[in-house]
Amino acid sequence: MNFPKGAGSQFQPTKFEERGTAVAFTTPALSQARVRMDSRDNLELTVSAFSGVKGNYIIRWKDVPEIFSLTMHDRALQEAILARNSCLPHDIRTATLETAKTGLAGPEAQRAAEESLVEEENEVLLTRYYLFKSALEKLSGGEMKLNVSDFTTASGREGIKSGLAGIAKGLGMTANELYERLERWGGYLAPLGMPGMQKQCRVRRLIGGIADLADNLNQWADSDKSEAAYLARGVARVAQFTDDFARDLASAAVRPVEYADRVLANWDKAIANFQRDIERLWWTVDGWEFIILLWKDVEDRDRDSQRAAVTEIYRVLPIIPEKEAMDRPNMKAMQESTRMQVRALEGWNSGVLDIEMIRRVESTKRRRV
Repeated sequence: MNFPKGAGSQFQPTKFEERGTAVAFTTPALSQARVRMDSRDNLELTVSAFSGVKGNYIIRWKDVPEIFSLTMHDRALQEAILARNSCLPHDIRTATLETAKTGLAGPEAQRAAEESLVEEENEVLLTRYYLFKSALEKLSGGEMKLNVSDFTTASGREGIKSGLAGIAKGLGMTANELYERLERWGGYLAPLGMPGMQKQCRVRRLIGGIADLADNLNQWADSDKSEAAYLARGVARVAQFTDDFARDLASAAVRPVEYADRVLANWDKAIANFQRDIERLWWTVDGWEFIILLWKDVEDRDRDSQRAAVTEIYRVLPIIPEKEAMDRPNMKAMQESTRMQVRALEGWNSGVLDIEMIRRVESTKRRRV
């Protein structure tokens, strides 16, 4: 297999919005293809060129079912995303889970989607509890105490609101306004969770999984003598860079809890910043769950299966765009790690279509991090 020098560099997107969001299609040719907005705010799909040449095909989202022979699941997913007319990672994830919940991707994917939706509801509830507890104990001087059960019943929530009157007045708002602001804030923080929570929420788990993947691939490359070892080290460098970047974003997103009074008093500006920061974090980890699961699927398999997985991972690697992290150390080294080119769903050393890889790509849809 030939790897042209500089093959990927001139086609790298400069912003997250240009890169788009990975879509969990089960149709092999569209595995991890990305959806984004065009200049007219219409959805479009970017797909790696099938012949292995540099660049991507750009296809209008509404034309995807006319060009590709989609599975029933993928037709439903395409329609669900079209109805939302959004390419934000969280919106794409919601559409993906709601589609999988129909059972069109099979009973295992349906069960995994149902469990994920329940788990996310619990994470929102728990994060809100910790945020309320932290903020109100500080604002009340330790006088106001909360229990998780207060958030699970209407009477409990009304009790919280009635206890907020004095704090709210001091901040220049009503008790209802204070409650609604804390509730909304907790919703934005839910993918990360709050300091002190024993449970790791989804984005925290993904960040940890990216770091573990980097370590695992470096160890694997130490004992592999093929060209795939070079690809594995490139993936590991990108994973390490992404892990550092995501951890810094996560710390910045949680830090305002320390000065909750100022946040709540300057709410309009603060909530806009929360929304921007959390969206940026979602963009950063987008596409990595598929990669983590794909590697886990081959960790205990033979070397050729592992090499094929490394090649597929390298092909769909979510690179942080240059303008998003232009001031970061090691940015150039990370970019150099992605200057080789591989073709979609081919064996690492033969160039023929890897049927086992297709099976593994599809199997990741039935699991979650």
